Amino acid sequence: MIDKKTSNQIDLLIKKLKDNELSSIKISNKTNSIEITNAVLANLQNIHQVQSNAKNQNSHPEETINILSIDSPMVGIVYMTPKPSSPPFIKSGQKVKKGDTICLIEAMKTFNEIKSDKDGVIKSILVKNGEAVEFGQPLFEIS
Repeated sequence: MIDKKTSNQIDLLIKKLKDNELSSIKISNKTNSIEITNAVLANLQNIHQVQSNAKNQNSHPEETINILSIDSPMVGIVYMTPKPSSPPFIKSGQKVKKGDTICLIEAMKTFNEIKSDKDGVIKSILVKNGEAVEFGQPLFEIS
């Protein structure tokens, strides 16, 4: 049972929630905690957020359409350099041509050269040097 004083405080919180168009209020102290949620307003805010995210994604469609991935052809450990002291095969922003070596994958103690299967510019490197990769895992984004 809730006493009259607590009930009045809850009513006051609900009024503040509605007056200030808040989706929720949470108050707690050492012994008690109360959270009041305006489900209708919370749902409206979620819908608005989803719509704004969709608008942001649709505002630059040419950027996402042209980005492709270069995927791992095998399971193994990926290496971005031919030797630990060497510079990396490729860097973000670098142009590559079909057939260029872009990394090595060690599988069963054999180092396999992974070559680009398309021409383009490396947009991002999705794996780290020495990381284990799976078959089909995206390694690079290219456009």
